[in-house]
Amino acid sequence: MNAKQVARKAAHWSLPVALTGMSLGWTVYAVGEILSRQAPPSLAMTVAGIYDAVWLYALAMETAHRRQGSKATLPAVLGWVFLVTSVGVLFTHGLIYSTPAVAVIGAVVPAAAKATLIMAVERESTRISAGAQQQIDAVRSATRDQVAIGRAVTRAKSDRHTTAAALQREEREAHGQAQKLRHKAAEKLTKLAAKHPVDDVPQEVPALFSDADLAQVLGQWTQDGVSPGVSPVSPQVGAVSPIGELTGPQGAGHAPVDLSGLAGVAAVAGVETPEPGEPLTEDQLTVVLRWLRHSENPPLSYRKALAAYRAAGFSAKEERVRKAYAALIDAEDAQP
Repeated sequence: MNAKQVARKAAHWSLPVALTGMSLGWTVYAVGEILSRQAPPSLAMTVAGIYDAVWLYALAMETAHRRQGSKATLPAVLGWVFLVTSVGVLFTHGLIYSTPAVAVIGAVVPAAAKATLIMAVERESTRISAGAQQQIDAVRSATRDQVAIGRAVTRAKSDRHTTAAALQREEREAHGQAQKLRHKAAEKLTKLAAKHPVDDVPQEVPALFSDADLAQVLGQWTQDGVSPGVSPVSPQVGAVSPIGELTGPQGAGHAPVDLSGLAGVAAVAGVETPEPGEPLTEDQLTVVLRWLRHSENPPLSYRKALAAYRAAGFSAKEERVRKAYAALIDAEDAQP
């Protein structure tokens, strides 16, 4: 055994040995002083020495059995009996000859010596070889590595699932917003079409210029910019003709309109009966449009009502008829 191992062993056993020696010396002194009141001092100190000798022997035997891993019932019992007795003797001696604080300290010293001695013996009895300790360290290190890798993999999977769920939520929210916008646009288009209907709505918006014009523009592009010889793009939008007066019946395949019920509708509205070909007031125009709109079931749309208006022989500007029809629709929508 080299000096380093001796030093480690001495450091390991130093505290239990010191506390045990202090406890034995204090116990000899306390027992001898208490017994000297009833017996000669020499006899009292002899009994105290025998008491401590038996206690020390019991501690040594208990320590030896613990180090060997065997059971030692009698030494263990004697050790605990002498420990309790020593605690009581030191506490009583402190109360008689000193203060309660000293009594408590004296009672704690044997208990502390017993506790440190047990811990030292337990550590000494469970010591293993260096090779076995290396294997244990290797197993523990590998286990910690596996646990750390497993935690990292689990966290990565969790992050992946969380990210995928977040992206899916954002995608669905985007689809929902787009659907909401389409719904609002459809509602607005329906309302505007009802208020401001037009004839012959094109299905597709015509291109502002043809593919040939676009090819010509792209063909004149150079690295130095657009060549001055580029011909202007000719728009394919025709001139807008002014809107004229809506004159009498223009055919369009509509059957002649029966005006027999118009007089009753005008009488209910409190206006004069509108006559085809004559200028109409706003109230008379509204009466005519309401009568034509509800002449069939379901009510006529603006285009059909306008065609019937022409077929009946009434005349007015198209803008005026469109505004009156939109006001009629708003009034009907406002009714409960």
